[in-house]
Amino acid sequence: MHRIEDMGLAETFRLIDKLPEGVRRQQALAHALDELLEEEIEYRTGLRHQNAGWHQVSSVGGMGEGRGECTGLVDHVGKAAERYQQESQWRTMAAALLSRLSDRQRMAVLLAAYAIPPVQHCQSPRMMTQSQAVAAQVAILARLGWVPGAVKVTPFKSSTSLRKAAARGRDSLLHMVLYQAEMAA
Repeated sequence: MHRIEDMGLAETFRLIDKLPEGVRRQQALAHALDELLEEEIEYRTGLRHQNAGWHQVSSVGGMGEGRGECTGLVDHVGKAAERYQQESQWRTMAAALLSRLSDRQRMAVLLAAYAIPPVQHCQSPRMMTQSQAVAAQVAILARLGWVPGAVKVTPFKSSTSLRKAAARGRDSLLHMVLYQAEMAA
């Protein structure tokens, strides 16, 4: 049997459906939520900014030329494929789950998931402690799509307040992930 941490989302949801209530099922639910949050963070920090399909010069601009009557159809299909290549069912599910939270809980959950514990011999701008994430929360939340001052939420004063708000948000999200897993089965 695979370790839960090594499973993809589809495989994790199948496992959740098969497992009885217990610790292993809760671990699988937590892993699914972690993966969905990672999907949302990846989209917000990188893929959203690629703006696929809205470039002044399209990589499919000359696609289909000289092939007869279906030239226009080929161009539309190619442009649609380029524009929506980064969308996935998991990103859509993550966005839907997060939309159920209050702004403060959504910020806490994403901020807590953004901070990855430092690992020896690895470098990433996301490797930081929760305290460092609290200290840099305005910049991190701006990277995640919140314009400073646009949302009236008091900043997190300590890593403890961040952890508590994130835990409340994760608890409500775990119930929704379980519901989604049951619906997918």
